[in-house]
Order: sequence, then structure tokens, then C-alpha cells
Amino acid sequence: MARSSCNFAHSCWNLSSANAGGVDEREFSSWFCDILMHNRKSVAMIMWRIWMAHNNLLWSNKSTKVSEVIQSAKTNLDNWQNAQSNGSIPLLNVNVSNGREHWTKPIFTKFKINVDGALFKAENRFGFGFIVRDKDGKLVEAVSSSKTGVVSPEIVEVVGMKEALSWIKTKHLTEVEIETDSLVAVQAINGSVQMPSQFGLLVQDCRLLLSELQNVFISFIKRYANRVAHCIARQSCFMSNCMFDEFSAPSDLLSIVRDDSFSR
Repeated sequence: MARSSCNFAHSCWNLSSANAGGVDEREFSSWFCDILMHNRKSVAMIMWRIWMAHNNLLWSNKSTKVSEVIQSAKTNLDNWQNAQSNGSIPLLNVNVSNGREHWTKPIFTKFKINVDGALFKAENRFGFGFIVRDKDGKLVEAVSSSKTGVVSPEIVEVVGMKEALSWIKTKHLTEVEIETDSLVAVQAINGSVQMPSQFGLLVQDCRLLLSELQNVFISFIKRYANRVAHCIARQSCFMSNCMFDEFSAPSDLLSIVRDDSFSR
């Protein structure tokens, strides 16, 4: 049992990009003091979630996936940081509605993708955009596209999510976090409810794609934290089927990317 728990913990550290700084059970007290002294919050959160997973298995016979530990640690850290900035008491049980207000560089994943959709009723079109950034906040690729038709806002958002997931699959990427300001899309894709509708079919497509990917997570954020994707989506009607990198992206887009990279 102890050996199994140790292997699980090592898997968690290996999956995360947080530097545990040489975890040694014989020197745990020294290691933990070093964590506190150097304010390494991400490491502390992972350690906390590993302990929670251990207790769930021990007392409730409920197993936890390594990827779930990493995602929970990230969510807890985001909530703690938001609580500090708002002067409130941090909570470990995070409600998905408490999305971040500012964009942050990926901590537990290699890449972060922000997605947004847009409606163009006068043109009888709808569009979406997404941007891929690495751990330094550097623009890897941005994509904009639009389609003919009048659809509901939630359809637009989930179409954008599906395209982003398809892009990840095509690029054979792992360890990616996808962010959107559509709470409906996040709850539907991360849930298990079957919906006999166009929206439900698109959600099912997203779930299938997600199941085929390795260590890809979907999170909710507030509109301001998603402003780069919003900018791309708003321009998608006039720049359909376009792809940009840091050398070809419009100057207004690069300006927001730079501002985000220096955010908290």
C-alpha cells in the first residue's frame, strides 16, 4: 500500500511542471520548510491534493486519477490567488463560477488555449477564434474561422471548443488547458448529461475528442481573462480560416498578448 501510494505521488510530480525540489521522505520536514520559506504555492497545492487523494482511497475506497490531482491543485491555487487579491478567505471547494478575472501563464500544463465565439447576425454568419500560448505566454498559433448560418450563442461557443480540441488532436499535443468564458459549454462538456439537440450532439463530439487526448483540461474564466480570444472571434467574420503566429498576427492582438504575459 505504501509503495503504491509512493508511485502515485511520483506520477503526480512527474505529470506536473512544478519543481518539487528533490522530495525525500527521510528529509520531509526540511523539504516542507523549504516549500514554505520560498513561497512555492503550486508545489504546496499539489502536495495537498495528493494527501486528499490518499485519504479518499484510505477512508472511502475512492481512487483518484493523477490528472485529477493536477487539475484540482491548479483550481485550488487559482482560487487561493483570487481570494488573496479580493481580500477574502480562500476555499478549497471551488465553484466553477469563480473563474479568474486575469489571464495567467500555464502552471501545470505545457500550453494554454483560450477560445471564444461571436455572432454576426447582419451577415448571417457566426465565428470563433482561439489562441495557443506556451508557458512563457508566447503566442504559438492563433486561429479564426467563420461559418454561414444563424445559431444560438451556446452553439457558437461549443463549436469553438470542438475546433480547439480537434486542433490539439491534429498537433498531437498533450498537457493542455483550454479556457473559455462560456460557463454553459464548460459545464456541459465536463458533465455527463445526454442532450438530444444540436448543442448536445456537439457536446458529445467534444467529450469524445477529450477522451482521445492526454492530459487536456477545460476551465471557465471571466470575459476579461479571455480578451485575446474575444478579439480573434470578433474579427473572424472578416478573417475567416486564418492562422497567425507571433510574426504574422495583427498588432492589436499582439498588444493584448504582451499585456497578458505581464499580468499577475
